[in-house]
Amino acid sequence: MDKFDRDPQNRGQGFGTLSEAQLRNSDPDFDAWLGQQLQFSEPYLDDDGFCDGVMERLPAPTRRSEKRVTHTQYAAVVLASAIVAWQFPFAEVVSQAASQSISLYSLLGLGVLSSVAAMFGGIVAARR
Repeated sequence: MDKFDRDPQNRGQGFGTLSEAQLRNSDPDFDAWLGQQLQFSEPYLDDDGFCDGVMERLPAPTRRSEKRVTHTQYAAVVLASAIVAWQFPFAEVVSQAASQSISLYSLLGLGVLSSVAAMFGGIVAARR
C-alpha cells in the first residue's frame, strides 16, 4: 500500500486522505500520488440507455424560455453596472480630471464606450 493511501494516525478521515504534516512536507512522492489520484477514473457504468431516454423525453426549450434567459442576462448586466456606478467615486474623478488637461467630455465618452464594450462582451460570452 502507498503511504498516502491510509495514514494510521488519521483513521477516521477515510481513504486517500493526507495528514497536515504530509500536506506541509515537500515530499517528492506527493506529486506522484497526486498525479495518480487525478488520473483515476471510474469505469463506465452502463445504464442500458436510461439517460438517453430521459434526455429524449425532456421538452425542447421554447423560444419564450430562451427570451427569458436573455432578458435575465441583460438585467443582471445592467444591475451589476448600476452597482459599480453607485460605488464609483465620481466626484473625486471629476475633480481630478478637471485639474488635468483632459476634456471631461472625452473622459465621459471613453468611460461610456468602455462600459458598453464590456457589457456587450459579457453578454456575448454568456450566450455561448
